[in-house]
Amino acid sequence: MKFGIVDPRTARAEIIEAPDWQTAGKEIGLESGRTDSGMIVRDATGGLAYFCYEFGLFVPTDQQSYFSILGLDRKPLIAGAAVFYAFDAAGETVDLEELPPLLFYRDAHEVEKAIRAGDVDRPQIAINNQVIWRWPERTTDESIISRMREHGVL
Repeated sequence: MKFGIVDPRTARAEIIEAPDWQTAGKEIGLESGRTDSGMIVRDATGGLAYFCYEFGLFVPTDQQSYFSILGLDRKPLIAGAAVFYAFDAAGETVDLEELPPLLFYRDAHEVEKAIRAGDVDRPQIAINNQVIWRWPERTTDESIISRMREHGVL
């Protein structure tokens, strides 16, 4: 199966062969059970999605690398390494033939400039339309903090 791997620390972005996304993720330091997923695009024929470290946006900005995907209406910021995969209309994983165009950021300051320019959306968590967290704020959620400590991030 073909997957895309992206490591913003080294600006590595390539398609590799792997039996599953977990194996592909090991190439760039992702561990199964410590990931979150995001949808990039979906239509009647299938789509494109990714896996990344579940708390990547909460890692202190001086310890994290970032990238975004160009050409989308929604402009997500992705923190840390990611595995991209394609899926068909039924949701089954299929070979990824091409990675979307990516933009790597040198540091959090460059991300802030991109946010102000409207080139990337500021990540946030909202409940009932009330924002409770915005990047790059440190999280105060104890469950997130304790899991990050378990993983050696804090």
